[in-house]
Amino acid sequence: MDDLIVAIGVPVTIICIVFVIGCVVSMAWAFGAKYEKTTPYTLDQEWTRDPMLLSATDAAPLSAVHHDLGADELIGGSASGKW
Repeated sequence: MDDLIVAIGVPVTIICIVFVIGCVVSMAWAFGAKYEKTTPYTLDQEWTRDPMLLSATDAAPLSAVHHDLGADELIGGSASGKW
């Protein structure tokens, strides 16, 4: 049993140390990187991007019958607001 601890534990420890050193080096290298400044969008500007429709889930509706709306409301929810 002690042989397995040494045979497995030492390589795993060395690999973890190498990964930690790699992470620290990559963070230190990217520390001074300059990224392009983005300007925030305001409502007085024209919107030039295409609409993006996203879904939180790919699940099918839960209800087996169409008049059971309570189960369908469990998936995705709804959006409301002033337009």
